[in-house]
Amino acid sequence: LLALLTAPGEPDTLRPSALWLLTKVAPMATREEMAAVYQPAFQYCVDYFGGSLDSAALIHNEEESHSLDKSSIVASADADSGRVLQSCAVLNAISAIVPTIGSGAAYYLDLLLFPLLQISSADSPLLRDQAQRALEVLAHTTGATSTPELLKSNVDYIVEGCSQQLRLVQLHPQVFHILTSAVLLVGQDILVYLDDVVEDSLDVCEDLQDDNVVATSALQFLEVVTRTVADGRAAQGEEAVALIKEEKSQVGLADPDPIGRVLADLDEWDAQAKMSEFVDFGPSEPAEEPADDELATIDSKKRVGEEEEGGGSPLAIKISLVAQNFLAAQSGAQQLLALKIVQNAIHALTDTRDLLPLINEVWPALVHRLDHGRDLFYVTLAACDVIEAVCQLGESWMRKRVHDDLWLHFGRILRNATPVSVAQRSTERDLVFRILRTMRSVVFHVPLDDPTAWDLVWLSMRFLEYEPLAPHVIDLLRTMVPVYGDKIWLVLAKLGLFDAGDIPNLGIPAKIKVPANICQAIGL
Repeated sequence: LLALLTAPGEPDTLRPSALWLLTKVAPMATREEMAAVYQPAFQYCVDYFGGSLDSAALIHNEEESHSLDKSSIVASADADSGRVLQSCAVLNAISAIVPTIGSGAAYYLDLLLFPLLQISSADSPLLRDQAQRALEVLAHTTGATSTPELLKSNVDYIVEGCSQQLRLVQLHPQVFHILTSAVLLVGQDILVYLDDVVEDSLDVCEDLQDDNVVATSALQFLEVVTRTVADGRAAQGEEAVALIKEEKSQVGLADPDPIGRVLADLDEWDAQAKMSEFVDFGPSEPAEEPADDELATIDSKKRVGEEEEGGGSPLAIKISLVAQNFLAAQSGAQQLLALKIVQNAIHALTDTRDLLPLINEVWPALVHRLDHGRDLFYVTLAACDVIEAVCQLGESWMRKRVHDDLWLHFGRILRNATPVSVAQRSTERDLVFRILRTMRSVVFHVPLDDPTAWDLVWLSMRFLEYEPLAPHVIDLLRTMVPVYGDKIWLVLAKLGLFDAGDIPNLGIPAKIKVPANICQAIGL
């Protein structure tokens, strides 16, 4: 079996079978015979994943597959399935052999760690599960309690090895799969060690933007980094809320006279109010929004890495500023990754002073995707997701941008679409549905100016007669009723739903059909 495994020229389909048989025979061998198995078996695994089956080859380029004919795609799928099964046999062999070595498996970490991390980010769920199982077996055999602990204890080796591969990244594009797996398996704790690696990855994105394979792999890694930062930020927020609730409950239990305490607080506030009568604070004016040039100044400070108290994650900011260059890339996959990175960064900067500067920086390119992404339909839908998040966090600061930029695109799409056209074209129907859903979120968080609110009411009502979209129109109108109910009422009156006297010409098409129970449905 060892001869079959190590002999040159043997077919690849035979060697995984020989390795699998070795895992069955090895437990019956003597200690000396077993020792002769480990090194060639592990070396074969390293050669297998590093040579005949690079994990990058398991990640298929969908755009290239569209150019293949049907027979080529079927043949490629059969070949890929065979390679996946061979790879699973090799990974299973690792999981079987490592426990027989005991603590001595630590001597083989340098041979096994990178290949297993590399395969842990493959597209195939079967491969991912087998690779992660092998990592878990390796961790417990070498004395670690878990895979994350194993990776954290070897983080210096991982970072140094990846840094060396990044210097020749076109020869080692798999380095980003290794880094991606490390971040996914360890989580936020590993990010503190990856500053230099992230900087190198950003340089790769800028220098090799035309290299589709390398740039896409780098963006996949950076997307995972920003997602991890955003998840950590959300977890911190949940912990803070839980802590506040706990403190409040403890105060309530320890306070023997809560009503008396509240009355005392009211007396104190009243005394402060009386004192304020003798102090001239000047006229009360609403807080001014920061000007765009001021935002640009703040943003330029963050570019050079100056952290301020109350600021957000410099890591997320740096990555998003580089990623926005890919919003206009030729590759749809790169556009989607760039949009996801921006969305992650926005969530990571929630409640920080860096949120609005980042939105101001990426907003033009983001809105640009609404038009120039129409040829890549799924890019437009992804852009709507990011815009929804931006408006949810930007709130009233987004009012002017919604009117000047967002509604300019959405309004044109809704005007050009008709109930008949959306019934005939599924892509147009899905796009109108996504706009209705996005505008519902926008209406809830951003105050609209009168012209935008007015157009949104009657343009959305045009799709009430198309049954699949009618529930989404009703949801949008129901959300608008508390603030824009007068406009909805006026449109319904103009359409003749009820008698309201003489109403001026509002520029509304007279052929809009609305159900008789519309007022009840939207709560008007």
